[in-house]
Amino acid sequence: TNPTMAKLAAVLFGSLAALGASEPNRPLILVPGLTGSALEAKEHNVHMPHMFCTGDTHDHWMKIWVDPEQMAPMVVDCLIERMTLTYDPASDTYSNLPGVEIRPLGWANGTKEGKPKIDIDMLYNYEFGPMMKHLTEALDYQIGKDMFIAPYDWRLAGDAHSKPTNGVGGFYEQLKTLIEEAVEQQGRKAVLVSHSLGCPTTLYFFHNYVSESWRQQHIHGWVALSGPWMGGATQVSAYLGGWTLGLPHWLLPHDYVKKVQVNASSGVWLAPHPKGFGDMPLATTPTRNYTAADLTEVISTVGEAAGGQQILELFKKLRGPLADVQQVPANVPLLNWYSTGVKTAERYVYDKELSEGFNEAPVETVYGE
Repeated sequence: TNPTMAKLAAVLFGSLAALGASEPNRPLILVPGLTGSALEAKEHNVHMPHMFCTGDTHDHWMKIWVDPEQMAPMVVDCLIERMTLTYDPASDTYSNLPGVEIRPLGWANGTKEGKPKIDIDMLYNYEFGPMMKHLTEALDYQIGKDMFIAPYDWRLAGDAHSKPTNGVGGFYEQLKTLIEEAVEQQGRKAVLVSHSLGCPTTLYFFHNYVSESWRQQHIHGWVALSGPWMGGATQVSAYLGGWTLGLPHWLLPHDYVKKVQVNASSGVWLAPHPKGFGDMPLATTPTRNYTAADLTEVISTVGEAAGGQQILELFKKLRGPLADVQQVPANVPLLNWYSTGVKTAERYVYDKELSEGFNEAPVETVYGE
């Protein structure tokens, strides 16, 4: 809630304030969660599913996530097509749909190019708005000066963030440069705040992209909010029928953007890992319980509707490295925040057995907290 986020900001960032009249604020970097980064695309002669879809933006960037107009019935087919992500295991590379470039909107200041700095995209205001408001009013932080938003292509996991290919990825080099420039400008080490998917994304960055000495030189601390360190049950429902982003089924069909969800490499990171979930049942059919260890079998059974061979290859590639970094990085003081009393899905119940092409909403969701 907004009061909770404001309280969180007050507790966490009191130490960020200037120590004296001449002491600048510590630079603050905000890393959003899953679907929390706005995305824009540039298209050139792209083959699209409908005649009314924009296939050429004439060298202009067009906002695609999240834009209410692009979520309209049938128009959403255009969005899903332009957000297609393909992984080639032979070359270990990712690519977008031919003719499509995708980048996060509002690097560092959360604002579309050409817009006033105060015109921060609604996604960043939704996720960090109360915190940014408190820091601005109480500690005189300014977006783009000593407080920065670091959005990224949330379809991707750490491998693509580390090594851009075919115009896909490269977030980690951007993040590293942003931190270095902010630290040099302010003369003080930085604090990172990450949320949801931003937590494993930041963890992988600290362990696998920058050195221990770099962390010591540039990082004052890291605040991780609700990090799905070893995944979560929600991704199981995405593979079996799609996730409604928390919206009710009567408002948004369960499989509305399923194709994007099941083809994303970040989904493998968000899938529950056996080392974190053990033998806990995550999906139940009339005759069987499925655990985290059964997920590759689930995807093999359902086939392309659950991401198919592409996701099976990504499970083989990404699951081990994610498990390998599950410890606090040296020289990074960490505050790991999680909530209690929040209704959280733990298991999904289906009234049919899994089969090829399975695409169903659960008949019951079992919640924990």
